[in-house]
Amino acid sequence: RKRTHYCKIESIMKHYKNYIFDLYGTLIDIETNENSPALWKKMAGFYSVYGADYRPAELKKAYLSMVKEEEAALAKETGYEYPEIELEKVFARLYLEAPHTHEAVLSPGKNELKAFSAYIANAFRIISRKKCRAYKNTEKVLKVLKSRGCCIYLLSNAQYVFTMPEMENAGLVSFFDGIYISSEHRVRKPDPHFMLALLDEYSLDKNDCVMVGNDYDSDIGIAASVGMDSIFINTFELDDTEKNKRLLAMRNRVGISDYSPVLTVDDIGDII
Repeated sequence: RKRTHYCKIESIMKHYKNYIFDLYGTLIDIETNENSPALWKKMAGFYSVYGADYRPAELKKAYLSMVKEEEAALAKETGYEYPEIELEKVFARLYLEAPHTHEAVLSPGKNELKAFSAYIANAFRIISRKKCRAYKNTEKVLKVLKSRGCCIYLLSNAQYVFTMPEMENAGLVSFFDGIYISSEHRVRKPDPHFMLALLDEYSLDKNDCVMVGNDYDSDIGIAASVGMDSIFINTFELDDTEKNKRLLAMRNRVGISDYSPVLTVDDIGDII
């Protein structure tokens, strides 16, 4: 059984020229908690330093409300079912629209607002982040694929302001021939427009590509929607019943009754 398994993997590895990876839960193991009261207390403290005064619960409520407003506006503008905003805009609005303010020496000027919002965004990410590291076999897999002449691309639902520093810290940036992060393109998986934009920019034939990810709807679903093969990484150790349930839900949403990943593995290292 094991021998057959690896024979199948070997045949897959020889077939695909391009590997399109999800990031979080696929290449990077991350855990965040954006509901922590401690997070919002510290974020209220940060805003207060710059003259914007919030109670922690008030700040959280305003943040969630502004995210919804920005997403609704972007969906209306673009027509995308799955829009992706830039969170820096929300963090800037939280400063500019604070319900109470006070004079502060460090208050950012108009020309400093972009840098300020990126700083606040990363403070938010770092405080909410409990862990962030590449999986044990991530670098090995990427090195092997490059050694075999494969091209490697990233297609991630993420915020550029968070993700690029995290990829740099994990030592992964240099492996990629192209990096597509949803906040930069205003659309996210499973919207097929996101994948099609990557294929178009790099002149990729979908028949030479495979999508690798750990989410049936966003990763496997976006591959299914454009007629591309996929590999499912069972990062969260779903049992067969749950895998089948999620696969069926994805098929129903996409409208393809017989689509399945070409391979399902428990560890990313198993694809090489």
